[in-house]
Amino acid sequence: MVNKNDPEIKALINDAVNAGLRAGRAQASSMPKDAYKATEKRLYALPTLETKHENDKLLLVEMISDGAQNRSKSIVRFSRSGYRLSPEEMLGGIISDLESTIACDEYEIVAIRCALELISADPYIRTVSGRYMDQMSDEEIAEEIRESMGLKTCDPTTVWRNRKRLVQKLSVWLYGAAAI
Repeated sequence: MVNKNDPEIKALINDAVNAGLRAGRAQASSMPKDAYKATEKRLYALPTLETKHENDKLLLVEMISDGAQNRSKSIVRFSRSGYRLSPEEMLGGIISDLESTIACDEYEIVAIRCALELISADPYIRTVSGRYMDQMSDEEIAEEIRESMGLKTCDPTTVWRNRKRLVQKLSVWLYGAAAI
């Protein structure tokens, strides 16, 4: 049994926590060179990220209630210090990693959804949701906008121009002054 009060174990835990903090700070400080393109990437990824987030939450519930999937008995995990980890400790580490992933994904989803809320009242919101969430062409979006707004015409150029305007607004919300 591993003594959790062992100074060596505590040092390993502190090292791991500090490494995670450094990695998080480095990622947060690395501002994309083109906030517009970075915003587009985040918008395109949102539907997949939401699906992954829901699947990860289900997996977490399953792991907490049923434990990890059975592995070969010949596989043994060791910590860096050479201690053999018990199945409970391995499961705890896996659950902790999964909880961390879920929290990061949730933060990203909330950030993008809050940004989208900022432009939700704009009559051309469909130019963003149609393109990035529904993978529609500008022509399809233009037709939908023409019908929903009762316009005689709506050109794909109008769709592109309004989408660009709205994504720039989202970029400022997501990246601050660096997006200007």
